[in-house]
Amino acid sequence: MKKYERKSFLTTTLLFFIPLSLFTSLVLYMYYEDKVKDMEENILYQMKDYTFDFKSKHFILDVIENKEDKKLFKIYHCKEGLCAYFKMNSAAPYLLKVIYEKKNLEKKHSAFFIKMIKFSLLLLNSLLFFSMAFAYYSMRPMKEALSFLEDFLKDLIHDLNTPATSILLNAKLLKRRGDFEEIGRIELAAKTIASLYKNLEFISPNSIDKNEQVNLADITKEKVSLFEKLYPKIKIDIKYNTKELIIQSNKIAMQRILDNIISNACKYNVKNGQVIITIEDNKIAIQDSGIGIKNVKKVFERYYKENETGLGIGLGIVKQLCDILKIRILISSEINTGTKVELLF
Repeated sequence: MKKYERKSFLTTTLLFFIPLSLFTSLVLYMYYEDKVKDMEENILYQMKDYTFDFKSKHFILDVIENKEDKKLFKIYHCKEGLCAYFKMNSAAPYLLKVIYEKKNLEKKHSAFFIKMIKFSLLLLNSLLFFSMAFAYYSMRPMKEALSFLEDFLKDLIHDLNTPATSILLNAKLLKRRGDFEEIGRIELAAKTIASLYKNLEFISPNSIDKNEQVNLADITKEKVSLFEKLYPKIKIDIKYNTKELIIQSNKIAMQRILDNIISNACKYNVKNGQVIITIEDNKIAIQDSGIGIKNVKKVFERYYKENETGLGIGLGIVKQLCDILKIRILISSEINTGTKVELLF
């Protein structure tokens, strides 16, 4: 189950399970209170029978003075447990006080309470199972629609690759005949389309092989060379605090990660802004002087964007690839000051 499917499944399950649980809990509470009253009523009738023969080990007998506040044949909660008052056969101004001991009452309540807890857990588990089944069934139309869209996207990606590759090849052939500025622009535009195509290829990766020795310094140089042409007014500097940074990873995936981060650092920068890339042992930091990010916590969410430009998939793909490749990514930002992204290997 994919991440968005898990989220939808969990949300639907909870939205169905929580109201049902609350309603069931209320019904069970009312049932418990009613059964306790029935239990006490039953004890009262046992007390009445006891006053005829006094042959029960469950009750204690006492004789008290008859007062108006003592109603006959009614359960009272007294310090000894449950109490009830009955008339004596004689006309004497005294009442029989029958007591059901507190320890016996607590034992009886405890046994019934445990039964109620077991029944409640069984019932709540059944409700949870029913809620999960309902959520899974309700997701079927959404899954079918998303499956159709994914198939459509794969076909679209495949068809996009052919014209982009053709434009790049023809631009290189034209360059041999004459290096014109217009041809360079066409080539850069084609490379931008190719970059978008590669992002779409990684929009939903299941697994990526980490079977290559990847030189991150070389990849960074390649990307900087490209973005210097795309954004000539942005100054991009690379600082080396180590001779080289080579990791066991996937080259294409690392190209996607660095391409998206550096692209955003240039795209959302200010006029004549600056991007500083620092390469250290097991770390790459990309700092820009751009407009900043308002909501850093949401920036890795798929399709989230804070302005009208872009598709909102770049950093979502970056986070997904970093999670798969076990790369820790940190991001900090300040509005109108800039953003810093760190990759820890």
